[in-house]
Amino acid sequence: MKRVLQIVTLSEWGGAQHIVYLLAKYLRSDYEITVACAPGGPLGGRLRAEGIRVLEIPELCRNPHPIRDPRALWKLYHLMKRERFEIVHTHSTKAGLLGRLAAAWAQVPIILFTAHGWAFSEGRLGPWRWLLAQVERLPARFSTKIICVSEYDRQLALRFRVAPKEKLVVIHNGVEPEPFCLTTDKRELRLRLGMSDAAGVVTMVGRFAPPKDFETLIAAWEGLRAPSWQLWLVGEGPRRSRLEELVRAKGLCQHIRFLRERHDVPAILKASDIFVLSSRWEGLPLTVIEAMFAGLPVIATRVGGVPELVEEGITGLLVPARDTRALGNALEQLINSAELRQRMGELGRQRALRQFTVDRMIRHMQALYREVESHLSFE
Repeated sequence: MKRVLQIVTLSEWGGAQHIVYLLAKYLRSDYEITVACAPGGPLGGRLRAEGIRVLEIPELCRNPHPIRDPRALWKLYHLMKRERFEIVHTHSTKAGLLGRLAAAWAQVPIILFTAHGWAFSEGRLGPWRWLLAQVERLPARFSTKIICVSEYDRQLALRFRVAPKEKLVVIHNGVEPEPFCLTTDKRELRLRLGMSDAAGVVTMVGRFAPPKDFETLIAAWEGLRAPSWQLWLVGEGPRRSRLEELVRAKGLCQHIRFLRERHDVPAILKASDIFVLSSRWEGLPLTVIEAMFAGLPVIATRVGGVPELVEEGITGLLVPARDTRALGNALEQLINSAELRQRMGELGRQRALRQFTVDRMIRHMQALYREVESHLSFE
């Protein structure tokens, strides 16, 4: 069995970590999988519960650091030299940079990188985007293949000349549909969740951080004429306290509820009527796929790979980022039409089952692994 090292920066439970977990879980029948990540989050525990080997590297951190980054690079290099992995597969910007440099230094035969949304995506300042794209060009030179989670990201990489087109491949994210196919009645689920007092529920799941732009969503909700509906915000992150204070200041505590980080997201989605995503930039958000599996119509900003998930006017509504009025109008349109919600939700569920299952993602990933292996002979 060939040895594969998957590397992701943090062990928190985000989109990149979820994909690392699924790849490790489903590829281990063909490969000997090891995952390297920072300690302290749920990813390590979930992988170990599946019997997957986890190596913690404390120096891995999200933001650039003049001391910790060289130490992380040194540790990754020695790990690769010592254990002679045939494939190194990195995820996220920081792990992608350090992991690929270490793999090239250690002469790993196959070096892969999944870009879970480029750091130079739209929504950032122009000069900063250009600089981040230049940084990505260095590790791209050492990459056997670069996996983009959307066609949008592939085109972005080509526009910024990060890598030649033959190195870039699109593999859409996939989700396990079964947990989201609950048959329990919405009102019964709301009763179980202790939130049976809402006539309807709009839910957003995401990290409370600038890219998700909860502020625009809260502003849009403030202008709605739907007093019996509630907005549920599910997640954790550095801006949670600030957002809670904003909701209190606007007098919306009875209408907007913070559910924090939860392990029962499938039940929360099935108890909801509409899913919303107000992001300023995205890769290919798993939360939208999960909402589609749960049969929810989706209102989302037209950013990143989101239009590859949501068919405008068919499975949901797309609005410009940071547009409070457009977001509010889309919310009112779906809140006021149960028939439209049901039709869009069912079409979205069918689309997710056709195109965004974990089985489909794994088949494409296995095919890519076989393709890159076929060009190399291992001793």
